Amino acid sequence: MTVVRWVVTALVVVGTIAWTLWDFHLGLAGALVGLLLELTAVQAGLALGAVLFGLRITHVIIGLGSEVKSWTKTHQRIVLRNIPVLATIGITGLKPGVRRRTVRTGAFSMVFCAAIAAATWLATGSAFGKGMALAATACFLLQLAPIERPGNTSLGWFVFKLPKLSGRRLGELEARPRVLAGMDAYHRGDLDEAERIYDELVRDHPDLITVVGLKVVTTCARQKYLDALQTVIGLNGRQDLNARELAFIMATTAGIAVLAVEAGQFPAEVGLETARNMLNNAYEAGYPKHRANGTLAIMALLEGDTAKARQLGGWAAESSENALGRADDLATIARAWMADGNNAKAREFVAEAHELAGWSPRVAATRARLEIS
Repeated sequence: MTVVRWVVTALVVVGTIAWTLWDFHLGLAGALVGLLLELTAVQAGLALGAVLFGLRITHVIIGLGSEVKSWTKTHQRIVLRNIPVLATIGITGLKPGVRRRTVRTGAFSMVFCAAIAAATWLATGSAFGKGMALAATACFLLQLAPIERPGNTSLGWFVFKLPKLSGRRLGELEARPRVLAGMDAYHRGDLDEAERIYDELVRDHPDLITVVGLKVVTTCARQKYLDALQTVIGLNGRQDLNARELAFIMATTAGIAVLAVEAGQFPAEVGLETARNMLNNAYEAGYPKHRANGTLAIMALLEGDTAKARQLGGWAAESSENALGRADDLATIARAWMADGNNAKAREFVAEAHELAGWSPRVAATRARLEIS
């Protein structure tokens, strides 16, 4: 699909130049605007569809570059960046009938994007408008291809592939509201409730990856990292997983391995090498590298590269999708400052981390160390 995207991009550039001739610079500027417009329309359509059809919006990231302002709740995070172009949202099933609701959300976004692309053709009286119309239409047509990868899912997948989903993957989808209830309990620190929900789910759905995932996160929250590592490594041998699922499992394995090393439960040499291998395998399977920044920050901290740990931790915190994730990244930054002897700076980060997820054992331990010092 990457090759297809490059071919389509080349065709749009050539087509724009051929159509606009001496005003090709205006046409190419319009093409860039058309691309950004249609990419934003995809996310806007999904957001509107989620509201209309009862899905939860987990995060909204508006713009590119560094963070200007953010609003973080237990189950939702909204971020405004300093270059206000493009946007990214996350959606998940909140109520029963997840497949039906998700298909309708995708279809709504597809119609919305088609309308935006069609509207750009009203501006083809200018070179700028011609480029904009070509790029917006090409972007929309690419969205029709049914693609599901660790980094993104196309509208075509929601509309054309999702209705045909069956077996375990359909079970994962339809069980999502119950799994989400368990994850909500975990994110607010009610581990007993999260484990109770897991016990109910595992009786009905012992083979679901998301159910196993609930067990893994609560086990980590109990700081039983080796138990969590054993559970997630056991998933790697399953034959019913697709590349996207394997990518997330391998990235999770890497994350737990470095936490186990940090907690003194796993030899550093073995744990860090395991994490590197798992991340490399995850990247090969399509896992977005920026999503591993939190794990890489802890690895850098364990290896004594505190400046790199702060940089990666900062990137991870800015792109975090929930309060607990951001709190964990802030704790990493605080520990890096502590390692450099700057406890005053560390306290600034721990204060926000505590406000977001003070129950987190990693955040609480970092804060306790600072209070002692």
